[in-house]
Amino acid sequence: METIYSLSGDVPTDDVAQEGGDEVALWPGALTSGSVKRACSIRKLSAGGAILHCDHEVEIGERLELELMNGEHLAGRVAWRRGGEVGLAFDTQIDVFAIIAQDIVSQPGERRRMPRVELVCSALLDVDGASHFVTTRDVSQGGAKLDVPFPLHPEQKVTVTLDGLRPVDGVVRWSAGRSAGIAFLPELKWQELMLWLKERRKASFDRAAAPYAPAPAETAAPAPEETSGDGIALNLPARVREGTRRWQIDVASITTRSVAFDSFAALGIGSLLWIVLPGLEGWPARIVSVDGYRFTCEFTQPLHPAVLERVLALAKDGAR
Repeated sequence: METIYSLSGDVPTDDVAQEGGDEVALWPGALTSGSVKRACSIRKLSAGGAILHCDHEVEIGERLELELMNGEHLAGRVAWRRGGEVGLAFDTQIDVFAIIAQDIVSQPGERRRMPRVELVCSALLDVDGASHFVTTRDVSQGGAKLDVPFPLHPEQKVTVTLDGLRPVDGVVRWSAGRSAGIAFLPELKWQELMLWLKERRKASFDRAAAPYAPAPAETAAPAPEETSGDGIALNLPARVREGTRRWQIDVASITTRSVAFDSFAALGIGSLLWIVLPGLEGWPARIVSVDGYRFTCEFTQPLHPAVLERVLALAKDGAR
């Protein structure tokens, strides 16, 4: 078990499952109540609170001050207690990303490491010659915890492609039902992971700030399955990402299962892309055919018809 940092603003709840192991990887801290300071370990730290391990008694509602290794003091109240675990709700939201950066800077240059970060995002898992749409639960330099569509087996070789990050080879370290732990081989560099997390956070802020424009009933697009095999004809500006590369494209047609666009990029059949459409974060798709500069891609997971309608409505509003 190791300390998990979360970019969420929620106070961690007491239903967070543990995966066993000892506490040697938990980051140390200190809890101060009045004039008494006692040691503790930090299992999870979010913008809204923390889950702590401590051996002394505390009361629900009691005011405590958590001191981190970097010297920062975070005041709050005990929200819940379960055995040796305590949930602390901070008085004010903290900048977890800044704390991660401070922790990295405080480490010796040759030994700097990123902590494990809780992050739910889409990814592709390549295993046994097939690609599957999966969801991450947390990510670190050494690997990731994934929600998978079927059980995996320890020591299976896989490739994980996180949205906006290059494909990373790995191996299954553990598997429990529809969850699995993947070890990256080799590990990611902390600089690469930090930059990717920073871009993810910026994208989240941009989406939260963007106004929602619902589609008027009279302009709602028909479900793509009711159109011709070529999909809905468009001239829709969009973006494409391939690893760390990104560029603008014009979408020529789209259905819930496929998208066609024109581009001068050198791309081959089978290439994995992330298509960024109006109002929709990057959606993974693979190139299935190339005709001159026209590329046709198949989404690894179909769009819901309502999602496609919203994309088309936002594009129409943006063109006015």
